[in-house]
Amino acid sequence: MSLVPSYRPPVTDLPESEPGPGPARVSPHIGEAAAFTDRWVRRTGLIQSFSAQRRFRRARCADLAARVAPQATCPRLQRTAAWIVWFHVLDDRCRHPRGEEYAFGFGALPDFLPTDGGPTPPARTALQRALADVWRMTGPAMSPAWRERFAARFRELADRRPWDALAAGSALDLVEYVCGYELPPPARELASFRAVSGAATAVLACDAAGPGVETGALRDALRDALHRFAAEAARAGLPPVALPAVSAYAHALTLWADGRLAWALHGGPAGVAAPEPGGHRSLLLADDVTGVPVDLLRPRRPAPPPVPSTSGGAGTALHRGRE
Repeated sequence: MSLVPSYRPPVTDLPESEPGPGPARVSPHIGEAAAFTDRWVRRTGLIQSFSAQRRFRRARCADLAARVAPQATCPRLQRTAAWIVWFHVLDDRCRHPRGEEYAFGFGALPDFLPTDGGPTPPARTALQRALADVWRMTGPAMSPAWRERFAARFRELADRRPWDALAAGSALDLVEYVCGYELPPPARELASFRAVSGAATAVLACDAAGPGVETGALRDALRDALHRFAAEAARAGLPPVALPAVSAYAHALTLWADGRLAWALHGGPAGVAAPEPGGHRSLLLADDVTGVPVDLLRPRRPAPPPVPSTSGGAGTALHRGRE
């Protein structure tokens, strides 16, 4: 079954909803995405304790994915959610550094995005292992040009400090993965597309959770840039396949921006604690429930052997509080 959507909305029919009160666009596959990310963080070693797993579930990263990619197919939503989790964990790690461990393993992260589908270096950290895994799940679905562009943008942004722009910059390419369309090079060379990139980056990097006027201005700037992009693309004599791609990309980017702004404004779904100043919902995965540090960036250690239960039951007991 093709992952390319059969419906191609015209750019003039961009969503008109505001990121405020009212029904939000949420993917019907949110449950599958949440279950997928719950298994994925444990399989890759990003989560290594029961307490960290509880904090991860309370953060509801899959809810954010379901808001920014409500039109994605279930498999693509699951992989988009994995990317959001990975960036969230990276951001959480950077906000809670511990001495020299701040830089451990970060510089080698771009090496885990092989554009030719080849092997990656041996992963020394859970963050590296998870990046290689989510790239393996998404890269093959896209063209070599997309993989080169994504890896180049990732490396360029990763060379900068701090890492705040990495997630927003990468999202511009993930939007193409979500909608199943890649913008052709002639469309990317248009001046209006550069304006779209700038306006979208401002929206996607928005953690301000400030007044609606500010977020509304960002959203209006993006919509204006998208309309100019559509108009210029129509006049530029692009190949026939380019216009549906422009339309689908504009629609998907608008949905992503709306979902991102709603998340920043309202702190996520009902029942979730308010984020920290700046809109960040800290996972605090760097500390175990007992106060013993749990280093997200270390290779996952083998689980200890089960300890026979002393309660007379048939089960096993936890070994000194570790899973």
